[in-house]
Order: sequence, then structure tokens, then C-alpha cells
Amino acid sequence: MSSPKGVLPQLDTFAGAIERYSDWGWLVLRSENRLLLTTDHQVSAVELGAGIGGEVQHYLSVRMLGGPVVALPGAPGRWLILTTSADEASQVNLIRLRARGALTHRLGTLVPLPPSRIDRGGVGWLGETPADKPNLAPFSAVVAALRAVTETAGLR
Repeated sequence: MSSPKGVLPQLDTFAGAIERYSDWGWLVLRSENRLLLTTDHQVSAVELGAGIGGEVQHYLSVRMLGGPVVALPGAPGRWLILTTSADEASQVNLIRLRARGALTHRLGTLVPLPPSRIDRGGVGWLGETPADKPNLAPFSAVVAALRAVTETAGLR
């Protein structure tokens, strides 16, 4: 059931968030106090430490390729950069990401979305909550951004 035109469901409630994510075409499952995005042929996620994630997001944003980021609670912080599908990603790109401390969540992986609560606290959007279906960062651009910012730091 969709909200009337011009009325946005509340994202701070599970029902409102499920409705919004469903309107975006995302498959979300509810498990107790968590909303779990099922990655699929439309959306994947790259999980990074918040520090390097900030550099990657900046790199993408100045190139107008940035997309939504989910901030996971805890120390050290971790971010989920939501991307276009990584299902067809080459093995070499997946290895490059892993070598730089990133995890790729692809087809069928479950990742938490706001307003989930996990062991370390509440899951939230980095920045403003998306009002409309967000543009996802291209997976290949995230790979390139992570490579660029880590090579600048002397990592290969």
C-alpha cells in the first residue's frame, strides 16, 4: 500500500521504511528489530571502514557518482556504500576490494537498512535520508575510487 501522492511514509518506523524501500523496488525483509535489504540484480553494497569510506564517497561525489551510504554503528565505524549490481563483477575487482579491506555484498546477501538496530546500536543514513529512490553509485566507480584513494596512500 503506497502513501498518497506527496505524502512520504515515515522512515523512522519499520512500516514506513518497508513501504518506502518497497516503492524503490528493493526487497526488504523484517527480522525482529532489523530491516534487511536483499542484494539482487539492482542493488549491491560495498562495506568499508568509515575513514576510507569517507575518502571513497568524496571521490565519487566530486565526480557526481556518489550514492546512498548506510552508517553501521560501532567502533571502528563501517559504511555500506549502496551500488548498482556487482553480480557481473570480475573476480579481479572483487579481489582488489578485499585486498583493501572492503567486503562486497552481492546477490542474495542481507544488509541492514535504517531504522534497524544491531548489536552495536542503530543503523542510519549518512547525511540526509533519501526522499526519493536514490541513484546508486556504479559498482565499477566504487572499485576505481577505492583503488585511487588507496594508491594515493601508497597501498597497491
